[in-house]
Amino acid sequence: MLAGKWRKAVWEAVQRRATDGVITRAQLIEFELDRIIHEVDSKGSTPHQTLSRELQELRDVGVLLFDGDGSYRIASGLIAKDVEEAVATEVWRLQKARRGQSRFREEVMSYWNGVCPLTGIGEPDLLRASHIVPWNRCETEAERLDPDNGLLLSALWDAAFDRGLVSFDDAGAPMPAPQISNATMEHLGNGEEVRIDGLSDRHRQNLTWHRSNRWQRRDVPENEDGVLL
Repeated sequence: MLAGKWRKAVWEAVQRRATDGVITRAQLIEFELDRIIHEVDSKGSTPHQTLSRELQELRDVGVLLFDGDGSYRIASGLIAKDVEEAVATEVWRLQKARRGQSRFREEVMSYWNGVCPLTGIGEPDLLRASHIVPWNRCETEAERLDPDNGLLLSALWDAAFDRGLVSFDDAGAPMPAPQISNATMEHLGNGEEVRIDGLSDRHRQNLTWHRSNRWQRRDVPENEDGVLL
């Protein structure tokens, strides 16, 4: 019961404080934590950590998206919904998105002729249809299923790209993050200079977003309490 009260109170606080759908943990602590504690009628010994846990759980169910630097954004279309309705809406979206993933993969496979353009690997089980703009950051269903928002990458390249450890320039050349060693890049490219040929203008537009929002960023930073955000 208390956990449910915390979730409801934190979500309502997010709704109150979010500007253009964006809120930071620091703002919630400064302006809303005392009110949340009063509403749930339980302070506990570590309210800051409880707040962090609730934010993480709201992120886990997809109603909050982490934007980096301690900032969260309310998922599209969920502003003004109560927490249970927001969670139910996002669960439905996730189920729908998973059904669409199969079609997205088929179209990305077709675009790249079933071969990773960086490695030449054509074994389907070793290939990933990688979203450039992640599906939960796309504003519309069409963007989520757009093959021009996808790259066909081998598993290692996909992992590096998804974590923002590597991006690509408009010519398709890899752009390693500073923490990636030259030796690692050489192994990824099998000792050769590689690039992605065949990028469309839409691919390049989406890669601009990736370079601005994913590249060189830690994907899951910790707050001062050591809790994953």
